[in-house]
Amino acid sequence: MTVTARRPLGPDDLVLCAGTIPGASFAERVAAAAAGGFSAISLRVRDHVRARAEGLSDADMRARLADAGIAVAEVEVLQGWRPGIRVGRNVPPADEVLAIAAAVGARSVCVVEGPGEPPPIDEAARTFGALCDRAADAGLMLHFEFFPGSALDLDTCLAILDAADRPNAGLTVDTWHLARTPGGLERLRASGARVVALQLCDSPAMTAPEPDYMAATLTGRLVPGTGALDLAGFVRAMDEDGCQAPLGAEIWSDVLARQPPVEVARRVGSALRVLVAAVRPVRVA
Repeated sequence: MTVTARRPLGPDDLVLCAGTIPGASFAERVAAAAAGGFSAISLRVRDHVRARAEGLSDADMRARLADAGIAVAEVEVLQGWRPGIRVGRNVPPADEVLAIAAAVGARSVCVVEGPGEPPPIDEAARTFGALCDRAADAGLMLHFEFFPGSALDLDTCLAILDAADRPNAGLTVDTWHLARTPGGLERLRASGARVVALQLCDSPAMTAPEPDYMAATLTGRLVPGTGALDLAGFVRAMDEDGCQAPLGAEIWSDVLARQPPVEVARRVGSALRVLVAAVRPVRVA
């Protein structure tokens, strides 16, 4: 596995997540991130496959990133992380996802699982721990993303992380999913969990559970500051807990998806900076 040099990312860095501009090419992602004042992008496996099909080598991608001053915060997603998981067709194996992340100089890889019963903790921790060790050889972190209905709900993620006890393992916290996890923020803070990736979006006011959760989460998100979530309170809580994760914007929205990527990135980047300025006035130039 080729390991590519990467620059550190911290809480003052903004990440343009892939889902915010889902139809963009690799070149469009990089250009949009730069135009919106982001430090980094996230990259889906399918984005890497598309870029290669369009004639870009890994070296070409790294060069475009370097020229624009943009890093890859994370690669999304690793699904087949343990035996017996039911995944869709053409889902790449773990080693392939890790190789892609290493090749583009990513900081980390996001691990997810679909609906189902939570796995046995001891067995899952052994498997995840071994996967973390392979990722560490490439200088990568791994982080679980929990969401309602997933076999990896918040409590299961925390239990596996505790049992695996790897320094390069942690959690992704997505504000859409967290808002729909009762008591989620309190449980995170009480656990002392290592949160290594943040994905921010706003949400309409929640009066009842969505009839189709996945359809809602992949189409109905809002730009920070235009919905009902207390995103400033969330970021403040993460800061108080010493979270060093960059701030990602993951806004799956049918409305945004129809707009030019650069325009979306500029609007979202501005909204994030307004949010950060409200929480960290001394740290914002």
